[in-house]
Amino acid sequence: MNNVNFFKYKSITLIFVLSIITMSCSSSYKSPKIVVQDLKMEFSSSAQTFTEELLEGEIIDTKIEHKAFIGPIKETLIFPKDSITMLIFIKGSGFLKTDSMSYHTVPESIAIPMNKNSSFQLELSNSEELHYLMFTKKLSSQDIENFPEENKYDLFFTRFEDCEPYTEKIKSPNTVSRTVLPADIIPRVSLGTVEAVGPDEVGAHKHPMLDQLFLGLTNNDIIVHADDASTEFKEYSLLHIPIGSSHWVTVAENKKMYYMWMDFFLTKEGQEWLKTHKPMSIDENEP
Repeated sequence: MNNVNFFKYKSITLIFVLSIITMSCSSSYKSPKIVVQDLKMEFSSSAQTFTEELLEGEIIDTKIEHKAFIGPIKETLIFPKDSITMLIFIKGSGFLKTDSMSYHTVPESIAIPMNKNSSFQLELSNSEELHYLMFTKKLSSQDIENFPEENKYDLFFTRFEDCEPYTEKIKSPNTVSRTVLPADIIPRVSLGTVEAVGPDEVGAHKHPMLDQLFLGLTNNDIIVHADDASTEFKEYSLLHIPIGSSHWVTVAENKKMYYMWMDFFLTKEGQEWLKTHKPMSIDENEP
């Protein structure tokens, strides 16, 4: 082989090797995908009810459904006994009834059957429209061990606006945050809301100890960022934050930030993260 051909061969080999290295490096890091699903909020002309599954397979052992009804209707809701079920009411109103109690399911309220209650009656008056999300989370053996045999609630029910506010270092003083579902109600699950008028932001942070969903509430219009990815996030949408990503939220001037965060902790110990939320009754200077 003469010198010209030798160096030509070496050059081709070097280019080939560098190409493989470049492809390998580019494929080893991928910007996380922010999964978003918009809820179907319109009925077809003849339908009185519909159900759609949301973010299928995104949260382990958890089925998420959007259910909608137009009254008049009486519907018996039956819940599996090996799981915990959360009903989050987002639009319209109705009544959720037990043998002894009746709860008005106004928008932005939550109901969780406790103490092995397996069924309730849902009632809507004529032409009333109701939309809610139903989370059915299978309880692990560890969850069952940590679940009280008799809970203080037969049905945990609250409106978002009645929930305790908290502060957090990654949020501005203009942001109103509330704890909707404290950590001591359901093992490894906690919920809360974040509300502000732009311009504002929730600062960048990571929490690899949990899977997190965002639910866009009324008039929510923000941008969600996760590492190098970003997406618009509107009302009546459900979003999955890529686990372990550095993520933050921005809201433009005169637009509204109003969403619910839903934390699904991988372990019971991971719930220590919630200590970063300081109730408003606690002095912000305390550690």
